Amino acid sequence: MRHLLPTAFLISLCGPCVVLAAQAPAAPSPATEQTQSTPSAIMQPALATVGQTIGMLRPDKWKASDAIRQQTLANIESIHHDLETTLPQLLAAADGAPDSVSQVWPAYRNIEALYDVLLRVAEAGNLTAPSQQNAALERARAALEEGRRTLGDRLTSAALAQEQQVRTLQAAVRAVPPPPAPVACPPPPPVKKHKARKKVVKKPAPAPANAPSSVPASH
Repeated sequence: MRHLLPTAFLISLCGPCVVLAAQAPAAPSPATEQTQSTPSAIMQPALATVGQTIGMLRPDKWKASDAIRQQTLANIESIHHDLETTLPQLLAAADGAPDSVSQVWPAYRNIEALYDVLLRVAEAGNLTAPSQQNAALERARAALEEGRRTLGDRLTSAALAQEQQVRTLQAAVRAVPPPPAPVACPPPPPVKKHKARKKVVKKPAPAPANAPSSVPASH
């Protein structure tokens, strides 16, 4: 009973603190905030801008050679196919595990390739496209660059976090003491071999010598 009094006193003092802590909203951790911003949410504004921009381009009206026009049309078709078919599947897989490097990396690599193709279209438009289309291309390029940079930073943070987890696990494994060596059982005592006694064979007694025959007495 004497030991319960200090405990009850501490509970009475800490009770209001516990209630206030329960009522106060918990601040989201960085990991939680990072998980909520999926790769699709990061890239959606930039991808929407790119899609709208390539829809308004008219390379056949540009002051360019036929070769540049054909190449630009092919690049625009490639961008359109990527936005409609390839990239949504990769982003959906990345959204399923947004903190997994192996799941996000294919989408990020595809966005890098998409940026390279869009950059070629923007460079061609900078020389031959009307000013309105050229300005739209530059905005789309800048938006996609910002999106891929944000996703790249996210990917780097996830890789560092996984590396830290591996190091923590390795340190925990090294901290575990090795199991004690098994106690060796003493060997059994050697079995004494009993030497078999040789049977003593008694030699047969020699046969008695024949007694000399008695000579008959003469009469």
